[in-house]
Amino acid sequence: MVRNVLILVLSLIAQISLASEGGGHEAPAKKDEHASAGGHASESADGHGAAKKDEHGGGHESAAAPAAPAVPQGPRREYNPGKVLPFPSFNGDLIAKPSSVSFKPRKGHAVMVIFISSWCEPCQVLMPELKQLAKKYSTDSSEVYFVFAHDTKPDAAGFIKEHQLTAPAVISNIELLTDFKNPELPSVYVGDKWGYMADRFIKISKNDIDNLDDVMSKITAL
Repeated sequence: MVRNVLILVLSLIAQISLASEGGGHEAPAKKDEHASAGGHASESADGHGAAKKDEHGGGHESAAAPAAPAVPQGPRREYNPGKVLPFPSFNGDLIAKPSSVSFKPRKGHAVMVIFISSWCEPCQVLMPELKQLAKKYSTDSSEVYFVFAHDTKPDAAGFIKEHQLTAPAVISNIELLTDFKNPELPSVYVGDKWGYMADRFIKISKNDIDNLDDVMSKITAL
């Protein structure tokens, strides 16, 4: 009986000892597993952090500042046949004759319409140059018209006689001025041989005469 009790006690002690030893091994294993996982997580985070930092930093360093757009140097006068607005047709009463004129652009014919007035002092100053251009370009392939804007027939007739104008001179009307945008005086509109507006010289001065002559020369030479 005593022997059986001792055997049972020793058996229990052995089981308790084995259980205690097994628990001691499990705890360090769990600790190591967590530590290992923590180490990997930290290393992974450091690795990704460094990669993101380098990638971000590299992006900023390699990005070049956009080039500034070219600044236009101002308008250039260029003759582009057939690339601009249609030249307006117009009707008007002739001043020196009891008749009217009906102008319509014709292929193969250039045109120059000069807007002036008898009361316009700049127009009076430019008459020698304008008369010379009108004489030069009144040919079989180009036409020149003087249009008296905001004027009366008697005053315009006196101006024509004083300056001995020979090119057709027309008294303006509302439709004519509207089609030509009621230009400031003196102004010159140039039409090419295709029926298009080649150029406009608004409120011209003597400095514009050479440019006007140059444009007409190019048009009539085509």
